[in-house]
Amino acid sequence: MSGVYVSDPSGFDRWREDWVPADRRLFGLDRRTLLPAAVVAVLFVFTVWVMPAINRAVPVTDPVRAGDVIQVGDVEFVPAVGANIATGLRQGRPDVGNSYPKIAVVTYQGTTFKVRTDDYDGTPAQLLEQIKKNNEGTRVDGGGFRVNGEPVTIVNADGDKGVAAHYDSASAVGLVAAFVFDGTGVEIEAVGPETLADSVGEEVAAMVQSVQPVSAGSGS
Repeated sequence: MSGVYVSDPSGFDRWREDWVPADRRLFGLDRRTLLPAAVVAVLFVFTVWVMPAINRAVPVTDPVRAGDVIQVGDVEFVPAVGANIATGLRQGRPDVGNSYPKIAVVTYQGTTFKVRTDDYDGTPAQLLEQIKKNNEGTRVDGGGFRVNGEPVTIVNADGDKGVAAHYDSASAVGLVAAFVFDGTGVEIEAVGPETLADSVGEEVAAMVQSVQPVSAGSGS
Protein backbone atom coordinates (compact mmCIF):
# COMPACT_ATOMS: atom_id res chain seq x y z
CA MET A 1 0.00 0.00 0.00
CA SER A 2 1.40 3.38 -0.95
CA GLY A 3 0.42 6.94 -0.18
CA VAL A 4 1.23 9.91 1.92
CA TYR A 5 0.61 8.10 5.21
CA VAL A 6 3.17 5.34 4.36
CA SER A 7 5.92 7.73 3.34
CA ASP A 8 4.99 10.34 5.97
CA PRO A 9 4.48 8.80 9.48
CA SER A 10 3.43 12.15 10.93
CA GLY A 11 0.64 12.40 8.36
CA PHE A 12 -0.54 8.91 9.29
CA ASP A 13 -0.67 9.90 12.95
CA ARG A 14 -2.80 12.93 12.14
CA TRP A 15 -5.16 10.75 10.08
CA ARG A 16 -5.56 8.36 13.03
CA GLU A 17 -6.37 11.27 15.38
CA ASP A 18 -9.06 12.62 13.05
CA TRP A 19 -10.59 9.27 12.11
CA VAL A 20 -14.06 8.57 13.60
CA PRO A 21 -15.24 4.93 13.95
CA ALA A 22 -18.41 4.01 12.07
CA ASP A 23 -20.43 3.43 15.24
CA ARG A 24 -19.83 7.06 16.25
CA ARG A 25 -20.93 8.54 12.94
CA LEU A 26 -24.36 9.64 11.73
CA PHE A 27 -24.77 10.49 8.04
CA GLY A 28 -21.01 10.69 7.87
CA LEU A 29 -20.73 13.18 10.73
CA ASP A 30 -19.17 12.75 14.15
CA ARG A 31 -22.06 12.32 16.62
CA ARG A 32 -20.15 14.42 19.17
CA THR A 33 -20.37 17.49 16.93
CA LEU A 34 -24.12 17.21 16.30
CA LEU A 35 -25.33 18.61 19.64
CA PRO A 36 -23.14 21.77 19.57
CA ALA A 37 -24.12 22.32 15.95
CA ALA A 38 -27.79 21.91 16.82
CA VAL A 39 -27.48 24.41 19.68
CA VAL A 40 -25.88 26.96 17.36
CA ALA A 41 -28.64 26.40 14.81
CA VAL A 42 -31.38 26.83 17.44
CA LEU A 43 -29.80 30.04 18.73
CA PHE A 44 -29.54 31.36 15.18
CA VAL A 45 -33.20 30.63 14.47
CA PHE A 46 -34.24 32.17 17.82
CA THR A 47 -32.27 35.35 17.16
CA VAL A 48 -33.22 35.81 13.52
CA TRP A 49 -36.86 34.70 13.53
CA VAL A 50 -38.29 33.99 16.98
CA MET A 51 -37.23 37.18 18.79
CA PRO A 52 -38.54 39.51 16.06
CA ALA A 53 -41.79 37.52 16.05
CA ILE A 54 -42.14 37.97 19.80
CA ASN A 55 -41.48 41.69 19.48
CA ARG A 56 -44.13 41.96 16.79
CA ALA A 57 -46.60 39.94 18.86
CA VAL A 58 -46.23 42.23 21.90
CA PRO A 59 -46.41 45.72 20.41
CA VAL A 60 -46.62 49.01 22.26
CA THR A 61 -50.37 49.51 21.88
CA ASP A 62 -50.53 53.26 22.49
CA PRO A 63 -47.04 54.76 22.11
CA VAL A 64 -46.21 58.26 23.33
CA ARG A 65 -45.01 60.63 20.65
CA ALA A 66 -43.17 63.92 20.98
CA GLY A 67 -45.53 66.63 22.17
CA ASP A 68 -47.97 64.31 23.95
CA VAL A 69 -49.22 65.50 27.35
CA ILE A 70 -51.31 63.32 29.66
CA GLN A 71 -54.04 65.05 31.66
CA VAL A 72 -55.16 63.57 35.00
CA GLY A 73 -58.13 65.50 36.36
CA ASP A 74 -56.80 69.06 36.62
CA VAL A 75 -53.15 67.99 36.52
CA GLU A 76 -50.89 67.22 33.58
CA PHE A 77 -47.53 65.54 32.94
CA VAL A 78 -45.28 64.82 29.99
CA PRO A 79 -44.59 61.10 29.50
CA ALA A 80 -41.33 59.84 28.01
CA VAL A 81 -41.36 59.49 24.24
CA GLY A 82 -41.78 55.82 23.40
CA ALA A 83 -43.64 55.01 26.61
CA ASN A 84 -46.92 53.10 26.40
CA ILE A 85 -50.12 54.70 27.68
CA ALA A 86 -51.81 51.94 29.67
CA THR A 87 -54.47 54.15 31.31
CA GLY A 88 -55.31 57.79 30.78
CA LEU A 89 -56.02 60.35 28.09
CA ARG A 90 -53.95 62.76 26.09
CA GLN A 91 -54.59 66.40 26.74
CA GLY A 92 -57.06 67.78 24.22
CA ARG A 93 -58.88 64.44 23.94
CA PRO A 94 -61.29 64.29 26.92
CA ASP A 95 -63.82 61.51 27.39
CA VAL A 96 -67.49 61.72 26.40
CA GLY A 97 -68.22 63.82 29.47
CA ASN A 98 -65.59 66.36 28.41
CA SER A 99 -63.49 65.42 31.45
CA TYR A 100 -60.33 63.51 32.24
CA PRO A 101 -59.97 60.49 34.55
CA LYS A 102 -58.19 61.00 37.87
CA ILE A 103 -55.64 58.28 37.24
CA ALA A 104 -53.13 57.66 34.47
CA VAL A 105 -50.54 54.93 34.01
CA VAL A 106 -47.72 54.71 31.50
CA THR A 107 -45.08 52.01 31.15
CA TYR A 108 -41.56 52.67 29.97
CA GLN A 109 -38.60 50.31 29.60
CA GLY A 110 -39.77 47.98 32.37
CA THR A 111 -41.01 50.73 34.72
CA THR A 112 -44.58 51.69 35.58
CA PHE A 113 -45.37 55.35 36.22
CA LYS A 114 -48.73 56.17 37.84
CA VAL A 115 -50.31 59.53 38.64
CA ARG A 116 -53.47 59.79 40.73
CA THR A 117 -55.32 62.98 41.76
CA ASP A 118 -58.04 63.77 44.30
CA ASP A 119 -59.25 66.59 46.53
CA TYR A 120 -56.83 67.31 49.36
CA ASP A 121 -56.30 70.30 51.67
CA GLY A 122 -53.17 69.25 53.56
CA THR A 123 -49.47 69.59 52.74
CA PRO A 124 -47.43 67.35 50.41
CA ALA A 125 -45.67 65.84 53.45
CA GLN A 126 -49.01 65.00 55.06
CA LEU A 127 -50.25 63.48 51.84
CA LEU A 128 -47.16 61.31 51.54
CA GLU A 129 -47.63 60.11 55.10
CA GLN A 130 -51.26 59.30 54.34
CA ILE A 131 -50.24 57.36 51.24
CA LYS A 132 -47.76 55.40 53.32
CA LYS A 133 -50.31 54.57 56.02
CA ASN A 134 -52.99 53.61 53.49
CA ASN A 135 -50.63 51.19 51.82
CA GLU A 136 -49.40 49.68 55.07
CA GLY A 137 -53.00 49.18 56.15
CA THR A 138 -53.73 47.08 53.08
CA ARG A 139 -50.55 45.01 53.04
CA VAL A 140 -51.10 41.26 53.20
CA ASP A 141 -48.26 38.77 53.69
CA GLY A 142 -45.61 41.41 53.10
CA GLY A 143 -47.21 42.81 49.95
CA GLY A 144 -47.18 46.46 49.00
CA PHE A 145 -44.26 48.80 49.44
CA ARG A 146 -42.18 49.96 52.36
CA VAL A 147 -40.84 53.53 52.41
CA ASN A 148 -37.13 53.72 53.13
CA GLY A 149 -35.49 56.75 54.74
CA GLU A 150 -36.79 60.25 55.26
CA PRO A 151 -38.80 62.06 52.56
CA VAL A 152 -36.91 64.65 50.53
CA THR A 153 -38.15 67.85 48.91
CA ILE A 154 -38.64 67.82 45.14
CA VAL A 155 -39.46 70.69 42.80
CA ASN A 156 -41.42 70.51 39.58
CA ALA A 157 -40.79 72.51 36.40
CA ASP A 158 -42.97 75.40 37.70
CA GLY A 159 -41.09 75.61 41.00
CA ASP A 160 -43.85 73.98 43.07
CA LYS A 161 -42.49 71.91 45.95
CA GLY A 162 -43.46 68.38 46.79
CA VAL A 163 -41.97 65.45 48.69
CA ALA A 164 -40.70 62.06 47.61
CA ALA A 165 -39.30 58.91 49.17
CA HIS A 166 -37.80 55.69 47.87
CA TYR A 167 -39.52 52.42 48.63
CA ASP A 168 -39.11 48.75 48.03
CA SER A 169 -41.39 45.73 47.88
CA ALA A 170 -40.96 41.99 47.63
CA SER A 171 -40.06 42.17 43.94
CA ALA A 172 -39.31 45.75 42.95
CA VAL A 173 -38.08 49.19 43.95
CA GLY A 174 -39.46 52.60 43.22
CA LEU A 175 -40.36 56.12 44.18
CA VAL A 176 -43.50 57.58 45.71
CA ALA A 177 -44.05 61.34 45.59
CA ALA A 178 -46.75 63.87 46.47
CA PHE A 179 -47.72 67.36 45.38
CA VAL A 180 -50.65 69.54 46.43
CA PHE A 181 -51.94 72.16 43.99
CA ASP A 182 -54.71 74.46 45.28
CA GLY A 183 -56.72 71.74 47.00
CA THR A 184 -55.76 68.95 44.59
CA GLY A 185 -53.54 66.21 45.95
CA VAL A 186 -51.32 64.33 43.52
CA GLU A 187 -49.87 60.89 44.22
CA ILE A 188 -47.04 59.74 41.97
CA GLU A 189 -45.70 56.22 41.99
CA ALA A 190 -42.86 54.88 39.85
CA VAL A 191 -41.89 51.24 40.18
CA GLY A 192 -39.41 49.08 38.32
CA PRO A 193 -36.74 46.41 38.62
CA GLU A 194 -33.85 46.77 41.04
CA THR A 195 -31.41 47.28 38.18
CA LEU A 196 -32.37 50.22 36.00
CA ALA A 197 -30.49 51.92 33.17
CA ASP A 198 -29.39 55.47 33.95
CA SER A 199 -31.26 56.81 30.93
CA VAL A 200 -34.53 55.27 32.17
CA GLY A 201 -34.03 56.77 35.62
CA GLU A 202 -33.49 60.18 34.03
CA GLU A 203 -36.70 59.84 32.01
CA VAL A 204 -38.67 58.88 35.14
CA ALA A 205 -37.24 61.87 37.02
CA ALA A 206 -38.23 64.13 34.13
CA MET A 207 -41.79 62.78 34.24
CA VAL A 208 -42.00 63.51 37.98
CA GLN A 209 -40.77 67.07 37.45
CA SER A 210 -43.27 67.60 34.62
CA VAL A 211 -46.28 67.04 36.92
CA GLN A 212 -48.07 70.37 37.33
CA PRO A 213 -51.53 71.98 37.32
CA VAL A 214 -53.17 72.32 33.92
CA SER A 215 -52.42 75.75 32.53
CA ALA A 216 -55.32 77.95 31.42
CA GLY A 217 -56.75 76.81 28.09
CA SER A 218 -54.69 73.61 27.92
CA GLY A 219 -57.27 71.10 29.04
CA SER A 220 -59.75 71.43 26.21
